[in-house]
Amino acid sequence: MVCATYSASKHITRAYLTDTARDHGSIDVLVNNAAGVGLKDGRVDEISLEDWDAMFASGVRGTFYAIKAVLPYMRAAGGGSIVNIGSMASISGDLGSTAYACSKAGVDMLTSSVALQYGKENIRCNCVRPGLIVTPQNEAHVPQQLKDVFLSNIEVNRYGSPADIAHACTYFASDESGYVTGQVINVDGGLNSHAPTVAQFRSAGSRTW
Repeated sequence: MVCATYSASKHITRAYLTDTARDHGSIDVLVNNAAGVGLKDGRVDEISLEDWDAMFASGVRGTFYAIKAVLPYMRAAGGGSIVNIGSMASISGDLGSTAYACSKAGVDMLTSSVALQYGKENIRCNCVRPGLIVTPQNEAHVPQQLKDVFLSNIEVNRYGSPADIAHACTYFASDESGYVTGQVINVDGGLNSHAPTVAQFRSAGSRTW
């Protein structure tokens, strides 16, 4: 199995895929892990058109082009698996992060379209939506109050880790998921599997949802 994990400008992507196929003989898996989280975002009235376009260029355009560029290699290999990294932000509205959420919603729909259009060529496409993933690099930048809010709504007793996302990607990349395509899976500890009032009712000692 040869896996390319990349999504960037079209010239870099093309060169990266060419080098990968040359060095390893084929490309069987593409993991699209792209996001413009460092770009300015906010409410609709706060986001400039330039920032909106930049977010979509990072999150949707880059993902689209990486898929487009890898298709000839997967066809030559007789099939493959494409794994897009989405976000729980695409599930519902938010007080901010409008451009990011909308771009990730685009990744959800792109996943469905690719799965439908290329499934008969043995090319599968699925999407992983991470929940709150705490890493050594970002933990100091995530306020404790925010972590507490998330943990009160997560159904297991911990935050997510990069390994949780890697395990899901490995499954989608492997033959074990050979009958799975067009799926968007939340790897979020159950955060988005219940009514939004659960944490408040739990703290009040009530079972009413």
